[in-house]
Amino acid sequence: MRRIAVWAVLVCFSLPLIAQDSIHFVPADRVAVRVMREVPSIDVAPGVHVRTVVGATGSFSLGDFDPGGVAPLHHHTREQADVGLSGVFDVTLGNRVEPVGPGAGVIIPPNVTHSIANIRSGVMTLIEFHTVPRPDLVPPRPAMTFPASPEPVALPPERRLVVQMDKSGGEQPDAPTTIVGETSTMAWRRLRNGAAPTDVTAAGRGGERFVYVVRGEAGLFASGSEQRVSAGSVVVIPAGTKNVRMRAMDTGDVAIVEFSLARR
Repeated sequence: MRRIAVWAVLVCFSLPLIAQDSIHFVPADRVAVRVMREVPSIDVAPGVHVRTVVGATGSFSLGDFDPGGVAPLHHHTREQADVGLSGVFDVTLGNRVEPVGPGAGVIIPPNVTHSIANIRSGVMTLIEFHTVPRPDLVPPRPAMTFPASPEPVALPPERRLVVQMDKSGGEQPDAPTTIVGETSTMAWRRLRNGAAPTDVTAAGRGGERFVYVVRGEAGLFASGSEQRVSAGSVVVIPAGTKNVRMRAMDTGDVAIVEFSLARR
């Protein structure tokens, strides 16, 4: 029985390697682009529909929550980063509930109990970065669990985690608005129309970088060529890839969110 269990775990973790360069699994040796609405979804809970792209060291998800949709309370030993795109979510963080609206971001610390809920009207959408590969969020959902402490970690009442990253109304600074966690970083950045391309190369150590285009049309320079990347797409940049840049196309400014895993 133990041998069967070990085999099952190995199969789960080898799935990304077997299914490289499919719509759910991106290659580890080159930059990849996925239009998230084209990625098939799964239901992780009633009314919670999730589309996931799996990388070598992390994963990226787009989640749609129907009215009444709730991701159940849980905790785990890794960080998790979320950014609201539409609607105002009620996010449980430890023993409190905080609103997360469009352009607001949060990095949830390891082993802090958390849940995300849509208790209002209309479908709400967010994006989520996982600091581990998540093949369990890909059809047909192989069984997979992640370590968690026996008891969740308490969140000090004075520690505030939710940050408004999108400074709307033309106030968005040229420097990115950044949240730094223990093992991950996310940044909201504006690419100004007419400005020089911005370097989005992933660091040489750690994991790949996931860059989601929130608004606008971006030009992506990689492997000696440029391609147009539209809002709703995620760009996955392997660690150590050189000379990857993005710029706003002639349609106006672009808003992007960058997620990266930094092993310390």
